[in-house]
Amino acid sequence: MPIINTQSETTTSRAWLRNPAAWGGLLAICGGVFHTVVATLMRQDVWAQMVDDGFFNTVSLEPSADQLAAAEAFWFTVGSFGVPLLLLGSLVTWLNRRGERVPAWLGGGLAAWAVLIGMVSGFDGGTLVLLTIGALLAAGAWTQRRAPGLQPRY
Repeated sequence: MPIINTQSETTTSRAWLRNPAAWGGLLAICGGVFHTVVATLMRQDVWAQMVDDGFFNTVSLEPSADQLAAAEAFWFTVGSFGVPLLLLGSLVTWLNRRGERVPAWLGGGLAAWAVLIGMVSGFDGGTLVLLTIGALLAAGAWTQRRAPGLQPRY
């Protein structure tokens, strides 16, 4: 008989949606998908040229003048934070559905990073969405930690 319960049960009801971190996870998924898809569509002519030229090794960290468009398209689409944001949102949503608490430092770190980006490059829509995701994750950790009956499983 194990002393430590390592099994967590998936929440089948929609009760997990009451947690602000769940909304932060869903917003991160939507933001990651939106950024990656829209940015790819905005650069579809460059992607088509990259496929025609040969897809492998078309992007360099030190691009020449003729490779600059391909490098910019890569770093604006799949090389950006869109895909990791999608994965982070998926992880947060998965943890919430299992009843696990998302660490507050994750939301705080994401919010601090968004503030740094905003201070350097201005607070545009993407930066505000990133800041909102961080705040929701931190708020979800804070409210879940203080909720009666929710104790961490060790």
